[in-house]
Amino acid sequence: MGFTEELGAWVARQRWYAGKGHEHRFRILDARPVPGATRYLIMDDAGALPALYHVPLALAAEPVDPNTLVGHSEAGPLIDATRHPEFAVGLLAEMGVDVTRVTGSRVLTAEQSNTSIVFDEDGRPTIILKLFRTLHHGENPDVTVQRVLSDAGSPYVPRFLGSLDGEWPDVGRASGVAHGTLGFAQEFLPGVRDGWAVALEAAGEGRDFTAAARDLGTAVAGVHGALGAALGTTDAGADQVASTGTAWRRRLTIAAAEVPAVAERLAAIEAVYRAALERPWPRLQRIHGDLHLGQVLAIPQGGWRIVDFEGEPLRPMEERAIPDLPPRDVAGMLRSFDYASAVAGGPDAKGWAAVCQVAFLDAYAGAPGSVELDPVLLKALVLDKAVYEATYEARNRPDWLPVPLAGIDAALT
Repeated sequence: MGFTEELGAWVARQRWYAGKGHEHRFRILDARPVPGATRYLIMDDAGALPALYHVPLALAAEPVDPNTLVGHSEAGPLIDATRHPEFAVGLLAEMGVDVTRVTGSRVLTAEQSNTSIVFDEDGRPTIILKLFRTLHHGENPDVTVQRVLSDAGSPYVPRFLGSLDGEWPDVGRASGVAHGTLGFAQEFLPGVRDGWAVALEAAGEGRDFTAAARDLGTAVAGVHGALGAALGTTDAGADQVASTGTAWRRRLTIAAAEVPAVAERLAAIEAVYRAALERPWPRLQRIHGDLHLGQVLAIPQGGWRIVDFEGEPLRPMEERAIPDLPPRDVAGMLRSFDYASAVAGGPDAKGWAAVCQVAFLDAYAGAPGSVELDPVLLKALVLDKAVYEATYEARNRPDWLPVPLAGIDAALT
């Protein structure tokens, strides 16, 4: 097996590889030496759209653990460079972060679409670096948004520390070169817990979660206010409203074709969509774009930090930067409470979700930075999210299909 085949086979086994639904066809697009490693960019041409993966590799000391071996070069065996201290610290330094106090690093194992490296300073974890594995032309929204919020002093995101850009050949651009974000670093928050896990635990025990839901509503409003102030807002013109309506109906048509229960509710859902498209809309702005309980961190002393501002991962990068409806984030969180209660199966699942949703909405509406929530528009956004979920569950987890269907029924009542 040649080096490209070895490298491609390793990439295809990683959790962050997005092409698991097709036979891969890899080629090395670019390879550049960096401190402690070589940065390989490898293209998978086999999918509906080509995908570019970021794979830095470092020479391994002998003997090599077979579980970490990526492939072989003329110089020797190669491993994923994120596990190589010289590369990891060098990457952090390239981002402009002071590394004089860094005493160690480790790779987190729970990542899905990226790779995260935690750095210790004087023996304590203080910095986390996110290495993007799938690259796109343009600055990653996670970097744009977190930098802006951090510069504005927002208490609802980790402190931004620095980022690193790269370039690679792109025959589709007039310049022949694409530029994008390779990764960024931010404050590491010790002792935090994933919001989904925290909510699931509370829902399963039937424990009151309304104070946490209120704090979360306040945090989302604060982020919306800071993003609107820093990056500006724009009127929702006729074209934007029409394109949103087209997207709603496209997702509904797909769901109705695949899920008979959605088809039975088609007319009622369409009626909500028509009403929402005729309402006055709030101004559009940058938002989170994929907000749910798994995108927030509960900190030990109370409160929340919002993370992962990349937006919907299947949307093109340029689309994720387009100003959008802030209530879309609100709708995403409302649906997430429903999912947490349903998955946890607590003593009063529907009741637990309902009181959390009310607390979240009340806090959001009363917090500085919030955007007015038109009830008809919010209902349409909740329905659009639940319709998308119905298609996803029908295709991937049929046993979960009752969750979005119940959400659709609740929104239609």
